Formats: sequence, C-alpha cells, structure tokens
Amino acid sequence: MPSYSYQGRDQYGKKARGQVDAETRVNAVSVLRERGIAATEVFEYKENLLTKELSISTRINPRDLVIFLRQFAALLDAGVSVVQSVQVLEEQAEQKTFKRTLISIREQVQEGESLSIAMEKYNRFFPPMVIQLTRVGEVSGNLDEAMLRLADYYEKRYEMRQKVVSALIYPALLGIVAIAVLNVMLYVVVPQFTAMYASSNNELPQLTQIVLAVSEFGNTYWWVNITIISLVVIVFYAFWRNETSKYYLDYAMLKVPILGSILQKTLIIEYARTLSSLFTSSVPILQSMSITKNVLNNTVFKKIVDESIDSVEEGKSMSVPMKNSWVFPPLVLHMIAIGEQTGNLDEMLYKIASFYETEVEHITDRLRTLLEPILILILSVVVGVIVLSVVLPMFDLYENINF
Repeated sequence: MPSYSYQGRDQYGKKARGQVDAETRVNAVSVLRERGIAATEVFEYKENLLTKELSISTRINPRDLVIFLRQFAALLDAGVSVVQSVQVLEEQAEQKTFKRTLISIREQVQEGESLSIAMEKYNRFFPPMVIQLTRVGEVSGNLDEAMLRLADYYEKRYEMRQKVVSALIYPALLGIVAIAVLNVMLYVVVPQFTAMYASSNNELPQLTQIVLAVSEFGNTYWWVNITIISLVVIVFYAFWRNETSKYYLDYAMLKVPILGSILQKTLIIEYARTLSSLFTSSVPILQSMSITKNVLNNTVFKKIVDESIDSVEEGKSMSVPMKNSWVFPPLVLHMIAIGEQTGNLDEMLYKIASFYETEVEHITDRLRTLLEPILILILSVVVGVIVLSVVLPMFDLYENINF
C-alpha cells in the first residue's frame, strides 16, 4: 500500500506532519480528516538512495532507547500529554524507520489506542519489558515513573555491556594486529630471504627450515587457509542457528576460563535486575519470569528459567531448579531463598545485581591489565622466533665469507 507524507494542522490548531498509508491520495486525505487533521499538503512518499534507511537493521540502538525513555519520562513528569510527548520525540528521532514508527504510534494514541498496545505492534523497537511496564504505568497512572524505571534499567544494562566490551576490545585489537604482523613476517618478509638461502650450499638450521616451510606452504596453498576459515565460520553459524547445538555452544562459552566467568556473572546481573524491576512494578511472577527468559541471550540460562517457571506453577520455590545447576552460585541461591521467605525478593534481586556488577567491573579491570602485557609478550616471542630464524643462517654465510 502506498505511503503519503502530509503537512497540516490538528484539531487543536497545532502543526501536524507525518505519513499515512492509503490506496490513493484522496483516501489519504479522508483518513487524515477522520483523525482530525486538516491537511494542507499531501504527496506520495517514495524512497530513493538519499532517503532510504542507511542501516540494514530495523532495531533501535540500546543507547538511543535509553535516551528515548529518559526524555519520555522527563516530558511526562513535566505534565506534557502522551500524544504531545511522542510528537516531540518523533521530531528528534534521527533513524527514519523509528521516526515513522513514532508517528504511527502517536496517530494510534490520538485515535484512542493505549500507548502499550500501540508499542506492542512494533516489538522490533520496543522489547517485551518496555511494553509490559508501560502497560503497568498506564493502569496505575504512573507512566512517568514506569518510563524512568525503564530508563534506569536499560542505562545500567547498557553501561555494564559497555564495560565488558571496552575491557575486551583492546586485547581483541591487539590480537588482530599480532595476526597481521605474523602474516606479513611469514608471507612477505621471509620469502625475500628464500632465494638467497637456496643459492647457498650451507645446511640451514632446523628453526629456519621450519619457518621457510611454513612460509612456502602459506604462499603456495593460500586458498587452503581461506577455505578452512570459511568452513569454520559456516559450521559455527550453522551450529548457532540450531537450538540443540546452540545449547552446547553456550555451555562451552560459559566454561571458557575467565571469559566464561565474566559471561556467567553478566547473565546473572541481567536475570536479577530484570526480575527485580518487574517485581517492583507489580508484574505477576510468571509473566515476569517469562519476560526475563526472553531478555537472556544464553540457552543454558533460558532452560533453567523455564524449569523455574514450571516449579512456580507447581507451587514450589523458583530456586529449586537453580540448585541443580552450576550456573547459579550458592550466594545467589541463598539470597533468593531469603527474599522468598521474607517477601522482599525484588530487593534481594537488586542487591544480587549490584554485587555482581561491582565484581564484573573489578574482573574486567584486572583482565585488561593482565591481557595487554601477555599478548605483547606472545607477539614479541613469535616475531622474535621468526627474526631469529632469518638471522641465524646469515652468521654461517658471514663465517664462510671470512674463511
């Protein structure tokens, strides 16, 4: 169905602009009139290379989501209506797809639709937790508090992920540089000496023979390396797409030394903070656990949450399945049990999240401090071995010349 851009004024005399889907321009004018908008300009919207969305992804950036929620909360707290707040935010939106989404949401709210139901139609932008807490805020009449709570939640989640990424990105870049240097040394520098050593009658040291053999193999059968890397990527992607094999991949990632521990603690933080926020907003426990399961990106954790849901449905404690799994430390189990007994589960979950956030921050700081010198040492040793393999035969050549 074609899309038409329009400009005009709404029933309050304020400027209105946006897009509307209709079969013809006449139908578009009729739809706008029904919505109380007197259109002054209506023309068919056609995307071209300049107006087409540059990003392939149709999801909102986590940082942009935090800004959107915090601005929404500020506007509502200032007494601005939901419709006017959405209108202000749609004018500030930079991503064209998200801008059109906000326009559509505003139009639906103007027609009497609730904000949460309008958001639910665009779940690629608004996660289940946003929709659920928005619905709770609408029912309780505290939509501004719900938006502020969501902003705090996603901001803490974003900051935690950024800390982990920043701790790992430098070692990753250093590793890429190391691989690049190694390839240049083996396949560009070393071959320069191959002809010189071949013309000599001296027997080359064992180390030099090995390095020359590796260099020659890489230059002759370069396609083998590319094929192996491609196959590894394809197999990994196929395993990742399959639910059964993805479970074992997620399990293996949790077992990786140091990195697995960071991943485990990060998932515990997401689990605890999500449940705490939902419980604080008075969302039913089963619905809260279902939303939390969808937030987690690890099938091992999701399986345990599924078992916890079954346990709660049977009238048992949510921590029963966790006791049979190694992914939840005794501290977490103990605090959840206390929270269930005292009725302060939301507070205990919040404390769990805060405790592990501090621990992850310390681990990532130590990791960043340790990995840098270790990677530099490994790179120095590898480059040193290659340089030594090239230099050793030169001493023999020099002795023969003097002799």
